[in-house]
Amino acid sequence: MELTFALGWGGWIVLFIAAVIFGVIAQVIGTTKTGYEWIVDAFAFGIGAVVASEFVLAWRGVEPVWDGLALIPAVLGGLVVGVIVEIVTRFATGGSYSEAPLTA
Repeated sequence: MELTFALGWGGWIVLFIAAVIFGVIAQVIGTTKTGYEWIVDAFAFGIGAVVASEFVLAWRGVEPVWDGLALIPAVLGGLVVGVIVEIVTRFATGGSYSEAPLTA
């Protein structure tokens, strides 16, 4: 078994844009305590998407595929990892998902 990346430049660009969009959406939902939480979320989305699209061999053939990126597995993998990291990051930094500030 040979481990290879099938992603072309277009696939990487789509992956990067999707990760940034996820990070920005996660940043504007609720109340964040840092201005850089979106970067962590975008990075987690990207890692999850690459792993699901490239390393889960059973999902490599799932259509549609664009420039080597299996789109549906990439979105699902990115969302799973991204949402988990978003929740952990949000509560670890003291943020919340409501607009009202937390009071102790």
